[in-house]
Amino acid sequence: MTAVLLDGRPVAAEILQGVAARAHALLERDIQPCLVFLSVGASESGLMYSRRLERLGTRQGIRVSRRSLPPDCSPAALEREVAAFGADKAVDGVVVQMPLPGNLRSVDLSAVMDPRIDVDGITVENAGRLALGLPARVPSTAVAMMEILHHAGIDPAGRRALVLGRSKVVGHPAAELLLRGDATVTTAHSKTPDLTFVTRQAEILFAAVGRPRLIRAEMVSPGVVIVDAGINVVGGELVGDVDFEACSEVASAITPVPGGVGPVTNAVLLRSVVESAERRQR
Repeated sequence: MTAVLLDGRPVAAEILQGVAARAHALLERDIQPCLVFLSVGASESGLMYSRRLERLGTRQGIRVSRRSLPPDCSPAALEREVAAFGADKAVDGVVVQMPLPGNLRSVDLSAVMDPRIDVDGITVENAGRLALGLPARVPSTAVAMMEILHHAGIDPAGRRALVLGRSKVVGHPAAELLLRGDATVTTAHSKTPDLTFVTRQAEILFAAVGRPRLIRAEMVSPGVVIVDAGINVVGGELVGDVDFEACSEVASAITPVPGGVGPVTNAVLLRSVVESAERRQR
């Protein structure tokens, strides 16, 4: 069996087409959607990502502003900066680069970020609404994984789905979205014994743990659908949490890394920024 490639680029292009139309409708009303990318210290990967977002956003009519704080800034300084964005009505969304430096790991951004600009669903209000099954801002990567399923015509209803990873920004919200889609959901993580037993039960597998090529061909069942959100650099090469080449011979459908979840995540994030901007005129 050779898996169908779940290419994220056409999915992203379709989403961005709608984003551009909505952004330009706002521009005609003198409202420009604005996303702020906030980093602490210098990071080559963060700089590359923010520049990519800036180029992508500009093409859709969205202004992406990059802000940087010194690496030795205090928790109070970071909190003040994030809180100030919430008071600025011209800002529609804020993304804070993760992970934060060690001295800032204890900062609870959800306590100081206005839910209005919480385009990546990290506040208690949005996370709580997601858990309750109410409309909410949901972390972009989790939404992107579901968008890929939808675009491919794969209905999770009634299927056994496994989410590998329990982070608050990918694994946990992805599990909630699968539950909304009527899947039977299991979450596995670092404390799960006999991981292979669990992974072989899955008909849909969402991987989001940040461990390169953790999932091997013998760990999955024939016909599984694999959506890999892992981003790992090995020997200068970008790879996912799944052994793509080997698992492609077993799965019925699989996302590549790169070119799978990543482009869709960026498109979903910009869509969320436009949705925030649309609320300005209400």
